Amino acid sequence: MKLKALIIESTRHYSSVLDKILSDIGVECDIYASGEEALRSDNKPEYAFILVSRYLDDTTGELFLHRFREKYMMGDALTIMLTSDEVSKVMMEANNAGFKLVFNKKELNSIQTFLTSVLNNRILNLKGKILFIEDQKSVAAATVAIFKNYQADIEHVVNLAEMKEKFSNNSYDLVITDYYLENEETGDDIIQFVRDYDDFDKALVPILVVSGEVDQKKRTSFLRNGANDFMIKPYDADELIVRSSNLIQNKRVFEQTKKQQKELTRLAMTDQLTGLYNRHSLFDIGPKYLSNAIRHKFAVSLLVIDLDHFKNVNDTHGHGVGDHVLKSVGQVLNDSCRSEDLVARYGGEEFVMILTHCDLDFAAKKAENIRLAIEKSKPNDLTITASIGAAALNISDSFETLFEKADKAVYEAKDTGRNKVVVHPDRFDNVI
Repeated sequence: MKLKALIIESTRHYSSVLDKILSDIGVECDIYASGEEALRSDNKPEYAFILVSRYLDDTTGELFLHRFREKYMMGDALTIMLTSDEVSKVMMEANNAGFKLVFNKKELNSIQTFLTSVLNNRILNLKGKILFIEDQKSVAAATVAIFKNYQADIEHVVNLAEMKEKFSNNSYDLVITDYYLENEETGDDIIQFVRDYDDFDKALVPILVVSGEVDQKKRTSFLRNGANDFMIKPYDADELIVRSSNLIQNKRVFEQTKKQQKELTRLAMTDQLTGLYNRHSLFDIGPKYLSNAIRHKFAVSLLVIDLDHFKNVNDTHGHGVGDHVLKSVGQVLNDSCRSEDLVARYGGEEFVMILTHCDLDFAAKKAENIRLAIEKSKPNDLTITASIGAAALNISDSFETLFEKADKAVYEAKDTGRNKVVVHPDRFDNVI
């Protein structure tokens, strides 16, 4: 059987938009333009959702819900007020009238996301790890039971000290805290501890504050201090689950987005064939290596590695074999790097290595070892050799001039027989 929603909205366009949102997630809607029209109708199934505009042509949302409750059984309907006013200013009156949630009419995306989350919770178990801080045992026991009915993994503590220990040693999807705790501790202490936590990801865990506090300014301060949401005690079980699920879902969406951004950054910075840094990254990161070396007065050397006669590999054996050769050489170079070094594919068959804390004599030895390693690697049973140019950072060098010195050296290596290392002559004059 389809879930049903009741929509009371005087504006035809807006009621059509709400109908579309709910229909798209499989909810059938009864729509009325006025409170009286809805109250006169004999068609009153059990609604999963009741959405009412705060201002109707003939009444207010608060009065309508009061009269509707007197006349009909509401069951577990999720009651939502829709308003053009600032939500925080009408929340108290809406809650007192029986509305569990209030949304600004302009926040259509939020309404759609939220209703989708609610629908999912009516079908699926609530999956998430929750840390719950509550010093009243009876309230805590009842709340834990609510979450366990939805298969949530919830841990209960009674004070800030226990919360700190649990939070530091575990990962959570949501923190729920009563505002007034024992020993004059408050939800603000919980919020501050989480938001100031030195692990950035853990510091962003969503926080839901529950409180019997009726002062609007105080309740607004919860959000200002870093809470993501709050509820008035005593709270409705369905609303608690819905709000908790919404916060957990938002956290997971954020984590997925962050993961995708990290992957996009990695793809933008790396050469897809070899997995090494690409040319763009080389010219972005390379100057930072050099400025750091000049500031702290330590040596840096740069190698340009150019594979010999690589065009013949592609022409004779095909580009598939050529790609395998490039990947194999990339692995040799990566294995030759220390963690503080940088290796990049400059383009085609040319590679660059930046060696930190490495003077030119050591760089020349390193380059020779790399040359031998490439020759011995024999990808696809082919003998591959490389010409390598080495140069050291001069105090007046930019990244471009250092690269040019190593590039000149590699051209000399290729012009004088290939498969060798040539060191740029700028060895002693102002070299760091």
